[in-house]
Amino acid sequence: MRSLQVIQGEVESCTKCGLHATRTQTVFARGNPAASICIVGEAPGEDEDLQGLPFVGRSGQLLDKLLTEAGLDVEKDIYVCNILKCRPPNNRRPTDEESNCCLPYLEDQLAMVHPKILIVLGNTAVSNLLSLSQGISKVRGRFFNWYFGGKRTLAMPTYHPSYLLRNGSDDSEPRKQFRQDIATVLDKLREPS
Repeated sequence: MRSLQVIQGEVESCTKCGLHATRTQTVFARGNPAASICIVGEAPGEDEDLQGLPFVGRSGQLLDKLLTEAGLDVEKDIYVCNILKCRPPNNRRPTDEESNCCLPYLEDQLAMVHPKILIVLGNTAVSNLLSLSQGISKVRGRFFNWYFGGKRTLAMPTYHPSYLLRNGSDDSEPRKQFRQDIATVLDKLREPS
């Protein structure tokens, strides 16, 4: 079986879609590949493209703050990646073709990491990874089964932190719901297998 380093090398040399021509660098992952929780977002933004790490801009800072408030160590307790490994120009929504080119890398990556729970951030990630067409407000906070390589893991959709930044203060309803979703994930992890 390929290692994460091999998959990352394949991503770095990928030219399957046009995004390779506009990227500064690929964005593979950050955090602990042995973590029980994997967070999957949509695509890198400008800060991520420059640093080569997912969720390091304003959205990532908010994500880390909310996870830390929930008692998680963002270096040890989570693994973070995106569906797309290259930034779409002007942070536009990924096309289906771009997502389809990257999904096999993500599936291989997740098969190696094999988290107990996926937290899937935002409509684009939810529709691509879980094939759900309902909006995030209809599916957030619920567990879905996600299968890869003959294995099952639980996946919970919730709001993307960029949505939380755009929609209110620290005590806004979306942030309260996001915090509840994280608490629900942590409760599920504490249940006996």
